[in-house]
Amino acid sequence: MALRVALGLPKWTPNIVLMKIAGQEVLSEKIKRLAAQFLIRQLANGVHSPIYDQNCKPSIKLIKRDEVMLANLVTELDTSTDHIIAFPDTLISRSNFCEIFLSNFSFQNKAHPAFLIKDLFEEVVYKEIQDYHIIATDASKSHSFTSIAGISNLQSFVYRIHPINSIFTAEALAICQALDELSVIDKNLLLLTDSYSVLQALKCLTIKSPKVIHRLAGKILVRKNFHQKISLVWTPGHSLIHWNEKADLRAKTVTESHPLLEWIAYEDIISRYQTISLQNTNHSFQNSKYQESIGDIPAMLALTPWLKNRREDIIIARLLTRMIITPALLHRFGLYNNPRCQICNRDNNIEHIILFCSKYSNHRSILCAKLNFDLQLCSSLKVFFFKTSFQISGILGFFFNL
Repeated sequence: MALRVALGLPKWTPNIVLMKIAGQEVLSEKIKRLAAQFLIRQLANGVHSPIYDQNCKPSIKLIKRDEVMLANLVTELDTSTDHIIAFPDTLISRSNFCEIFLSNFSFQNKAHPAFLIKDLFEEVVYKEIQDYHIIATDASKSHSFTSIAGISNLQSFVYRIHPINSIFTAEALAICQALDELSVIDKNLLLLTDSYSVLQALKCLTIKSPKVIHRLAGKILVRKNFHQKISLVWTPGHSLIHWNEKADLRAKTVTESHPLLEWIAYEDIISRYQTISLQNTNHSFQNSKYQESIGDIPAMLALTPWLKNRREDIIIARLLTRMIITPALLHRFGLYNNPRCQICNRDNNIEHIILFCSKYSNHRSILCAKLNFDLQLCSSLKVFFFKTSFQISGILGFFFNL
């Protein structure tokens, strides 16, 4: 009911049409997703979750249905619950455990041309950070692989990671892996990354930060306990800085033969399943009888930038769903006696009004001129919307002129 009020659609709007234009999940699918989300979140919270006791053992037992749901979810992901990135046992509540440089150096200005950024970086390295062991990391995401890479003067690594991990998670995991594999004991560490968002999240660490950021903070703190000074520096991507370019190249050249790191972020699992749930709404609509008569419907959120007020929202929502009030629609639900157009003697529905009715021929000419389009090419409203690519301003102008 709330969606109908929000969109201004009448109560007889079919549920699947309502969900499609609202860009919402079917309620049954959403309930399943939220249940799975709760279970995965508790697993990701680790020993800090109330489902674990003081001995880090589960303090509750799932009912059979939830056990099956969780098992199916993990099987679909081709992973195990042990590989979900969890909170470290000891949470870090402070953000001053390392130095993070986001805009302190002259080369950290994307407005500079690439060659200047490269020269400024080399100057900073020569003058200010000669005593550091430099490590560069990068991540890549393509249709085939999601990968991470890291390099130093001594060695390097390349790994595949679970494909549903976001590029944000991948960049953070690359830094985690670099701290494990590329660190040296007797030198301070300087880590270079082109992921501004990861460093910003680390700098603003809170209990609500992504689990992978807490994992990264924990690894940095371990290195700090070895009395190492650790500095993380943001470097503009694709700016000819050879450290970044080498790490980027290695990440992009990953193949099936490279080893797989099975870590997977809780946040990415949730995002994945929300996407799947929304796709199920689209599939349900496409398989319904309304797809044939109405055609594809964009979500209202996609049209919002072109709509100025609620009046326009309601007109477009009703128009796309064919629920704008006309004599034919009212007659269909027993609310009007005559469904026929008094001039054309055809069903007086919205398709007839826009495309065929002689009463509105002048308004139709103005619409054609505005859209630079010939309405005679359209045999139906479905074809009209498809060919005009939902040009909102012209369609609204037509209705306001009626």
